[in-house]
Amino acid sequence: MLSLLWMTSCRTITLRCPKAFGQVVEVDTVTVVEIAPPVSEAEVSDAPEQVSATLETNSLDTLPPVAQGYQWLTYRGKADVTDPEGTRTCNFYMVNRTDSILYLNLHASGIEFIRVVCTPDSFIYVNKLKYEYYKGSYEPLQRISGLPMDFSMIQSVLNGTIDEETEAALRAKRWEVTPSAYAPLDSARSFFTELTLKDLNRLVEIHAVMKLIRLDVPGPTAIHIPDRFKELKMP
Repeated sequence: MLSLLWMTSCRTITLRCPKAFGQVVEVDTVTVVEIAPPVSEAEVSDAPEQVSATLETNSLDTLPPVAQGYQWLTYRGKADVTDPEGTRTCNFYMVNRTDSILYLNLHASGIEFIRVVCTPDSFIYVNKLKYEYYKGSYEPLQRISGLPMDFSMIQSVLNGTIDEETEAALRAKRWEVTPSAYAPLDSARSFFTELTLKDLNRLVEIHAVMKLIRLDVPGPTAIHIPDRFKELKMP
């Protein structure tokens, strides 16, 4: 499973919320994400960011409905990946045009080391540290991971829209995916700000925290494979 933060300009408030809103129970505290203007791919780094708008949420009695029906979803974040060898941290930038294309950029200290672009028919992976790439179908990933991995599953995990069938398929392979910490994006929509992917065999756990969540703001989805990179031959 691909490795996926600091929350910038955030604050905690107490809300009374119906249990229907994901992980938020009747009375809970949530972290409010404050939205900044769109950024270019060149700005995807660890540099400090300014927030241009502040959500007026102190008087909310309930969270707004979880966002849906959007065409584009973009967010940045930080992930802690824990396995028997310890915990490692990386930053990421995700862009998804719903049911069309998904772009994932992993970077640390401002240096990109992995880029992935998924479509319903293909999976492209470029490792800039090892000068290698893979371009092809999802079948090798399914064999290596043991998961029914395809575009739909990856999209549903990163969008927090896992249906019962996908959840059952993951659990059958001893994986659990949990979006949580729902917070208002504006007066009409909320979204999760944390995502946990856990191997129930306790081999690996990924905990990601999202920031700068934007709906219907297009982002970059391009990928370039240098000629000198070596193609990975998947079994």
